Amino acid sequence: METHKQNFYLIQALRFLAAFMVVCCHSTFYTKERLLSSVTVFSMGANGVPLFFVISGFVIVLSSRKLINDKDGWRKYALKRIIRIVPLYWLLTTYKIAIMIFSAGLILHSNIDFSTILKSYFFIPSLNIDGEIRPILGVGWTLNFEMFFYLLFTIALFLRLNTIIFSGSIMIILTFLSFFKTPAWPVALNFYADPIVMNFVFGMISAVLITKNFKVPKSLAIILILINLTYLFSPLQYHLEFIHLNPLLPNILAPFAIVYLSAQIEKHSHVHIHNIILFFGAASYSLYLIHPVIAPLSPTFLKKIGLISPFLSVALCIILALTAAALAYSYCEKPLTKFLNNKLIKAPATILSTNKTPIQISNEHKGKARD
Repeated sequence: METHKQNFYLIQALRFLAAFMVVCCHSTFYTKERLLSSVTVFSMGANGVPLFFVISGFVIVLSSRKLINDKDGWRKYALKRIIRIVPLYWLLTTYKIAIMIFSAGLILHSNIDFSTILKSYFFIPSLNIDGEIRPILGVGWTLNFEMFFYLLFTIALFLRLNTIIFSGSIMIILTFLSFFKTPAWPVALNFYADPIVMNFVFGMISAVLITKNFKVPKSLAIILILINLTYLFSPLQYHLEFIHLNPLLPNILAPFAIVYLSAQIEKHSHVHIHNIILFFGAASYSLYLIHPVIAPLSPTFLKKIGLISPFLSVALCIILALTAAALAYSYCEKPLTKFLNNKLIKAPATILSTNKTPIQISNEHKGKARD
């Protein structure tokens, strides 16, 4: 039966939004820490992380379907994930270590410790100098979760188990354990026993639901997306105490609703997203990883020349991050990923490689979701 591929441009745009919100959050933090202590941190921007995780769960489920019945599927899947995540992360971790060694004054909250460095390279949770479970490249803490999720998927493919039930069950158990954990627990268990892992579960649920024929009216979907985006990235959530809800549940349900409803809109109607947004959606991984080693240069420089302007500092942080991400994606991440895919998998690269090729799923769910 002939099939056609489903484009998910909105999911690509959401990738950029998630990364951009994190950059905005960190830009205000760098400015507060390095330029002017009275600056208010845009803490809501950190909610880009759970949105990332839901998108990851959504894409991974759809992209792995063709591998389920492939006896060698687990190896192909693991290789693709390693090629997708490891090279750029290792490069930037190495860069930060070099800066720590030769220009210690430019890096805060880091120390040189062989054990920490080794664990950082191999996505093993460890305590840093501030007593936080963070790798050398601070934002890499999210990759520890991502790689753990990928590991569960790989195990399920290897054992020929239901990938969603297996990985979802582990995540639910970890969430349950999170309510009982103490600092005395082993570092890794303390780290992974976190309710944030439920975002992967809801991402997988959204992928399953998108394969069904249930249709959400476009106008209602748009309204719900806007409401949830407003909740996720505005101070609104801090003014809803009268509901007596732990923010944990809304911070899981909001990104789930955003991703699922966005996919529903595109499943039933045409959506046009500007190529620049699609490009930065494709470059979102580069943007997320590279901004912590580039953006802090802005407040550091302004402080040095005596120009105490928080607005200018934040703006320059964002501009530097976007510029560096565009260059890193175009001249490092994309060609390196393509080269490694061709060499190690003997097949064309399957990441989102251009702003012309968004996430694609065939209507029978046998096509590739690019992550």
